[in-house]
Amino acid sequence: MQNYGVTPEASAALKPLVSVTVPTYNSQEVIGECLASVEAQSYPNIETIVIDSLSSDRTTEIATSRGANVITYEGRLLGARHQGLLHSHGEYTLLLDSDQILEATAVERAIPLMADHDMLVLEEMSYQPTSWLQKLFSADRQLIHRDIDDRSLDPFDGTLLPRFFRRELLLKAFEAIPQELIPLVVHGDHAILYLEAHKITSNVGILPNAMYHREPSSIVTIWKRNFRYGRSLRELPTSGRYEELARRRDKGFRKGSLRPENLGLGVQSFLLLMLLKTAQKAGYWLGGQLT
Repeated sequence: MQNYGVTPEASAALKPLVSVTVPTYNSQEVIGECLASVEAQSYPNIETIVIDSLSSDRTTEIATSRGANVITYEGRLLGARHQGLLHSHGEYTLLLDSDQILEATAVERAIPLMADHDMLVLEEMSYQPTSWLQKLFSADRQLIHRDIDDRSLDPFDGTLLPRFFRRELLLKAFEAIPQELIPLVVHGDHAILYLEAHKITSNVGILPNAMYHREPSSIVTIWKRNFRYGRSLRELPTSGRYEELARRRDKGFRKGSLRPENLGLGVQSFLLLMLLKTAQKAGYWLGGQLT
């Protein structure tokens, strides 16, 4: 197809800008591949914003070398996502994590879906699972994306969370969150955003085969991470604003896990969730005594 003199830059300008925001903290082992997957997108009009929470490793150096706009932020995860949004310029915002890898056509395939939706769930698969722990994560992700129905998208009882938003919707969702909570929230940040966005619109779509998650292989890493998640819940003000949300999400069984055809995946998913929840409960009850 001839472009009749239209430069690649002009062609990209005709497409809506997509802002990819990535919170980081000591992410040097994974951030390079994450940002490389953004660079490799078939969609031409993307800006990348890394919000770094005072990393002591080479995270910001790697991000800068990849052409990302790096912002330093001293707060926690929800606040980092907020800062990324405030510094973005795109019509759409993709909330990416540093250990995620986008499929090469993900953004290009997402844009047409946004003609009929306000936010999109990106189907996530485990990236080359080899250890027993990584295989538990892989089984859990497979189970989550089987037999999707309206309940799967329920903000309280569902298993899916959108990552691709209209920017204006995400701004309104942040405005609805008590502003004093934004710098404090770690665990549940994504679920809180979805809950507030869902109050505005329930028009959610799903993009299949969208990205991969590089799962941790060390149980020590998993324990430390989820202990910190649990401790972060303890440190929140006792407003009770999102208490029901924290109580009802990820209760231990995925939908359909007891069906005969899903039983193998269901057992692995249950074992993983019990491990994560045990670490989170330990963080909640013991975290205050260890700080």
